[in-house]
Amino acid sequence: MKLALCCISNELAERGIKFQTMTYARFSALPHIQAMDTLCNRILNNFKVTHETIKHCIATGIKGYRLSSSITPLLNHPDIRMTLDQLPNFNAIADEIDATANTIASNDIRISAHPSEYISLTSKEDRVIDNSVLDLEMHAMIFDLLQLPCDYRSPLNIHCRQDGDPEEISSRFMSNFARLSKSVRNRLVLENNDNAKGVWSVKRLHDIFHMRHGIPVTFDNLHHKMLPGDLSEQEAFELAYSTWPTTPLFHYSEGIGNTRNHADFATTLPNSYGRNVYHDVELKGKDWAIYEMLRSK
Repeated sequence: MKLALCCISNELAERGIKFQTMTYARFSALPHIQAMDTLCNRILNNFKVTHETIKHCIATGIKGYRLSSSITPLLNHPDIRMTLDQLPNFNAIADEIDATANTIASNDIRISAHPSEYISLTSKEDRVIDNSVLDLEMHAMIFDLLQLPCDYRSPLNIHCRQDGDPEEISSRFMSNFARLSKSVRNRLVLENNDNAKGVWSVKRLHDIFHMRHGIPVTFDNLHHKMLPGDLSEQEAFELAYSTWPTTPLFHYSEGIGNTRNHADFATTLPNSYGRNVYHDVELKGKDWAIYEMLRSK
């Protein structure tokens, strides 16, 4: 069983090793030079925290790490629109990224990302699509700088959230998918969702996006519980598993009661059905939850 940490280490946070953010209101309230200096320092801090978190995972037996999607606050804001290499302190950031890349390459740890829930390649609004493409390209740029494989070993996981006619939605998705760089397209995977109208089950994603376009399907057990379709958990797991040309990275969580609200800790272990698979652990206990799961293996 290979468990992966999602974004934040509770243990490191207790020691003061935390990500920093910055709102546009705060940025715009400062003189420009001071605002840029503050933003640059926070982004550099976030890459240092990322490196420390990856080292922490390696030291504690956690086999994967989902990068935070908030490492580079504001860079995609329409009034800023900067890439990492345009930042005044990019050399310092690049040094930290290189050190992180060396740590990853020297150890057995898998890196992934799950860009923001606001990412959409199915919206009818140009602004939403443009922002989504920028966000995905920023993730891919960071992956490339970290020298991660340009394939599904380092997946970029998103949802196809929109309800409606699956054929119309998937056509719009693939039209926008074509706008993405190879660095994004080669890593992009789709996770089952539990939309109100029950559109994007594992089976629907498999039939439309994998069978037609070769896009792998990420199995999320909690979303499947909310929207099983006609498949048992094992059937959905196996179907999603069959879409991956490499070891899959799936998601594991438990709901509070019969809701999709994530619990703090696990009451059982993810069932891998005898397969080799990684599980991003989406429990609120973060690494504390993973420690308990590893002890109970």
